[in-house]
Amino acid sequence: MEVLHIDMDAFFVSVEEVLDPSLKGKPVVVGGIEGRGVVAAASYAARKYGIHSAMPVARAKRLCPHAVFLRGSHRLYSEYSAKVFEILRSYSPLVEPMSLDEAFVDLTGCGRLHGPILKTAEKIRNEIKDRLGLNASIGIAANKLMAKIASAYCKPNGMLWIIPGSEQRFLAPLPIKRIPGIGPKGATRLNRMGIKSVADLARLPLGLLEEIYGKWGASLYRKARGIHNSPVLAETEDPRSISRETTLEADSIDPLFLESTLSYLAEKSASQLRSNRLFARTVTLKLRYSDFKTVTRSQTLDWPTAADHTLIKAATKLFRKTFNRKTQVRLIGVCFSSLTTHPYRQEDLFDLKDGERWDGLYQGIDQIRKKYGFRSILRAASDYVGGK
Repeated sequence: MEVLHIDMDAFFVSVEEVLDPSLKGKPVVVGGIEGRGVVAAASYAARKYGIHSAMPVARAKRLCPHAVFLRGSHRLYSEYSAKVFEILRSYSPLVEPMSLDEAFVDLTGCGRLHGPILKTAEKIRNEIKDRLGLNASIGIAANKLMAKIASAYCKPNGMLWIIPGSEQRFLAPLPIKRIPGIGPKGATRLNRMGIKSVADLARLPLGLLEEIYGKWGASLYRKARGIHNSPVLAETEDPRSISRETTLEADSIDPLFLESTLSYLAEKSASQLRSNRLFARTVTLKLRYSDFKTVTRSQTLDWPTAADHTLIKAATKLFRKTFNRKTQVRLIGVCFSSLTTHPYRQEDLFDLKDGERWDGLYQGIDQIRKKYGFRSILRAASDYVGGK
């Protein structure tokens, strides 16, 4: 396999710098202009003051009072993200989005079309820079794990190829926190066992790791050796459902931002329902918290529909019942299922007229989006960005 991991550098801030070049080189923080909320992104100049994603904005202001604080726009960042993914998909059909600013690309078998993998990676990086004015770091390896480690290693604006067969030699001197999936708590637990480097971890037998950590231990055993067999999966739609989910740039506990993101995802999924002439009766909410606990909640509607207002109302109701305000959210998603080609039930003449009015409205919206792009017209609730 020939896998790339593309990770945009300080994505939200970089988009703001493209729109306002005077921000370049300055400490810039996206995520709120008030004293509430958390930092969504910080420029590299701001990071020198100790500012990082998920930090309370109030603390960031204390660390760097002269920084430029911006509320940001989720719709704007989504537009640039779509342009980045458009570039990536022009090189390979196997593009697996991980978030707005991060993706895996499988270039296996694309050598005749695009040339050697290093040159192709460089072309991608240059095209993103030339067309959008944004910097990307690219890791190249034989699997997704190593590609992700490589992109993080060469940030910012770098490119690193880990040659197949050299994985263990590359990993050995790295601190264990460089391994995806080992967070601060996990690193502390391993440090207590005297495990500080990946080489230390690789010396432990599989049986011992499984005895102490269970399935996570088996995963650590493989990761310490650079072993990862998960393929790059392009976005596909289950014919029995239509869904959208996103991993947030920074974990958030802001209900307004989360509801806005959910509204946007539901609006996009409802648009796809209509384009496929389908109607959904079941709405499912998906939340993954910062501790990786994932919960799903579903509601069955009285009758199938493809109307934004009905589907968003159901999704929002599920969110408000489910959201644990004590734990930040890492991922949010919505799924429409129990699909049918038959529309909503009509009770009487008044329902019929009301349904026809909504049909006319959504047909008009869909026509505008077809001509000018999906984000040309959105509900107000889908474009709020609070303290993400």
